[in-house]
Amino acid sequence: MSSAKPTPTSDDGALASIAIAGYGGMQATILSAVALVLSGFSLYESSFKTAELEVFVPPVIHYARDNGGNVELFAIPITVTNAGARTGTVLSMQLEVEDLKSRKTKRYYSALLGEHQVDPTATNRSFAPLSIAGRETFTDTVRFYPEGNALPKLVEDAGDFRFTVSLVTAMPAHPDLIDRYLRKSPDPVVFARTLPWVSEEQLGSRRITIAMHEKPKAAAPAAEK
Repeated sequence: MSSAKPTPTSDDGALASIAIAGYGGMQATILSAVALVLSGFSLYESSFKTAELEVFVPPVIHYARDNGGNVELFAIPITVTNAGARTGTVLSMQLEVEDLKSRKTKRYYSALLGEHQVDPTATNRSFAPLSIAGRETFTDTVRFYPEGNALPKLVEDAGDFRFTVSLVTAMPAHPDLIDRYLRKSPDPVVFARTLPWVSEEQLGSRRITIAMHEKPKAAAPAAEK
């Protein structure tokens, strides 16, 4: 004998409706929470994110000398980007150069802007603090001069040199919680360039610049057949 199937009652239908409604309500709550989180993240990225500065340099920079050849300098095209929403202020730039042959190092500071002038009487642009708004970019050639005594010069001969460019940034006068806990200093950029030759006469009396290129990477050995 086959047993009779129980007949659904109105109470069973009500319970099913409540379960479906509860599941739908949970989905709506989850979606609302996700939307709220995404909205908060978008607001932070667009309005509250602290300044996020990053430095970029090209494959070619220049070495030159000033003051009759007694003061050496490096002219480096520099781009600083701000990926944050708040304005970042760069007070100055610092450069450390290491001669990879002698292992001697010397420090330089951001003194002037623009290319090195062949005419010693030409007007120069002094480096001033940079205010870089959120999502904006600064690009110019920065001329770095020695900190302190210019002599003895670091560069004595052609060779390979390692450069480290660091930004000195300003802390907001009245930092809020985001600045206190999420703000970070920009990372220095390190790169190497090769000086192909040196001429005291050309650098001194003629005030030329010598291009320093990125050292070519060694080609990978061919695979054996």
